[in-house]
Amino acid sequence: MKKLTYKAAALLIAAAAALSASGCYLLPDEEEVLAPPVVKASTVKYSTVTARRKTLEKKIIASGTVTAEKQYMLTYEKQGGTISKFYVHAGDKVKAGDPICELDTTDVDYQISEKELYKKRAELNVTIVRQGGGSQAEIDRAGVEVELIENELEKLYAKKEQAVLKAPVDGTVSQIAGVRVGDTVGTGQNIATVIDTTGFYIAVKPTDPTPFAMDTKLTIKVGDSEYDGIVFMNPQSLLDYKEKHQDDHDKEDNTGITYEADTVYVRFADNMPTNAVGQLADCILIKDKVENAIVISNNLIKTLDGQKVVYVLKDDVKTAVPVEIGLKTGSQAEIKSGLSEGDEIIIR
Repeated sequence: MKKLTYKAAALLIAAAAALSASGCYLLPDEEEVLAPPVVKASTVKYSTVTARRKTLEKKIIASGTVTAEKQYMLTYEKQGGTISKFYVHAGDKVKAGDPICELDTTDVDYQISEKELYKKRAELNVTIVRQGGGSQAEIDRAGVEVELIENELEKLYAKKEQAVLKAPVDGTVSQIAGVRVGDTVGTGQNIATVIDTTGFYIAVKPTDPTPFAMDTKLTIKVGDSEYDGIVFMNPQSLLDYKEKHQDDHDKEDNTGITYEADTVYVRFADNMPTNAVGQLADCILIKDKVENAIVISNNLIKTLDGQKVVYVLKDDVKTAVPVEIGLKTGSQAEIKSGLSEGDEIIIR
């Protein structure tokens, strides 16, 4: 029995040696350990804007409508009638005395023609009496007849003249009041409006009228065009004016402007657009101004540890740069120190 055991053990040892020599193992293989992945840090992309120099202005802008200081409502004051002709249209420029429209004067023309014939007959009668040796009384009586007819003719000529409605000033016809040829109009009825184009103004109501002192110069912008303007009435001056003249009932205000409280009145100082009445205008008052300054948007200025900073890209690194702020408006600010022209300011 022992011999078999020794023999079996010898066989097992021999088999193990053979497997080892052939590279085979009976034990399971271990899993291969993989190397950890290499993570590369991606480059941060920033949006930037370049610092530039420019002029920064702190403005007050108040808007209003361009209005004529004087405008004239044209009416027939002494007679009505049927309109026979219009000489102008809305928007036409006119000179003082130019005809606007005319009433039908057919009846008056007939009366004038008739009276002129009567006048010729009366004058002929004076000649006949004088040449016929009439007395001085007869000559005078014939002469009076001529004068009476001349008086009647003068009234008819005046009536015909009054049938023509004329422009009272140099200006522009701003509107024709809804009447046409063939319409009958009465006395006092508005026919047309003529505006005096020698004086326009804008009435504005700024939140704070204090900066708009009397004679303050400013800019008036109408459309894309700019004009020089000047303040000629403000709330304080209006109070002073009313107090000074409250007992002066004989003083007439010939400006044609009805002043209102809390309103600033601006007039064109020199050149002005002759066709601007009714258009919207901006009155621009510059309170402060810096030129050739580095100017950036206010939203680029941040607060870091209680200090104003601007983030600048330097060598691809986001860097907080302390800055000193100068003039500031609602949307932009002057940077007095901390930034240089050409610096790339990080937006986000």
